[in-house]
Amino acid sequence: MERCPGGPAAVAGGMERCPGGPAAVAGATLRALGACQRRLLALARRAGGEVLRVERRYGELRRPHLQRRGRLIEHIPGFWVTAFLNHPQLSALIDENDEEVFNYMRRLEVEEFEDMKSGYRIKFHFSDNPYFENSLVIKEFHLGTGGRPVSQSTPIRWKPGMELTSEAREPGAGGLHGPARSFFCWFSEHQNPTTDHIAEVLKDDVWPNPLQYFLVTDSESGENGLGDSDEENGGDSVVIVDGDDDDDDDDDVQEILEDDEGSDGDIEEIEEEEEEEEGQVVEAKEGGDG
Repeated sequence: MERCPGGPAAVAGGMERCPGGPAAVAGATLRALGACQRRLLALARRAGGEVLRVERRYGELRRPHLQRRGRLIEHIPGFWVTAFLNHPQLSALIDENDEEVFNYMRRLEVEEFEDMKSGYRIKFHFSDNPYFENSLVIKEFHLGTGGRPVSQSTPIRWKPGMELTSEAREPGAGGLHGPARSFFCWFSEHQNPTTDHIAEVLKDDVWPNPLQYFLVTDSESGENGLGDSDEENGGDSVVIVDGDDDDDDDDDVQEILEDDEGSDGDIEEIEEEEEEEEGQVVEAKEGGDG
């Protein structure tokens, strides 16, 4: 085939400088290529919709298990403060005063918006404590005007003389085990939500499996960058539970465990559906090859 004197531009423009076969063939190829690309884009949009549908479906399946997990965690004294202090990155941001506050933390929740894309919120639930009035503190990340990421938080209503953020030191004043400021300053930071490292750690690392950090041993803590001072602090992070409530707690836990016995059926149903979908994919592939 001869090269078109006008090059690609002449071919794309359908110029008569390539008479006969070459230009005609190239033009047909470009039209076919354009049609192929449009199909690929349509499939990409369809795939995005399918991914969203699957994420929503599995989000619904996870919800009751996350609720059970939350209720079980509330029966474990000092769960969240221990998990935070055992985390190699969060531990460096928590000072002794923060640790005392987190002793009163009952539950952590991460909620994604319904469309699974435009944002999420991180919820911290606290029992009555001497530091602030809030029982719930939220930091939310979402798309603002023009699609720009923004964040906002619940104002913390500190009790008189108990505010930790007013005593924040200058950045760089603290080392690995001496934070430059209180962890709770994070709730008022909204300058650059796209690079909020604490939010990423909580959402993508701690929330999916907090148990792994609660169960970290002393030796593993050392490997993660926690020192002897953290081990000493860990001994102070136990919340005393009134013994009169033990019987009620046992009943609640037993009820949760009984509810869990029926959850295996959900998992089996998911596995069966996945096998069926895989079989359909194989059949479609074999049909295409034929």
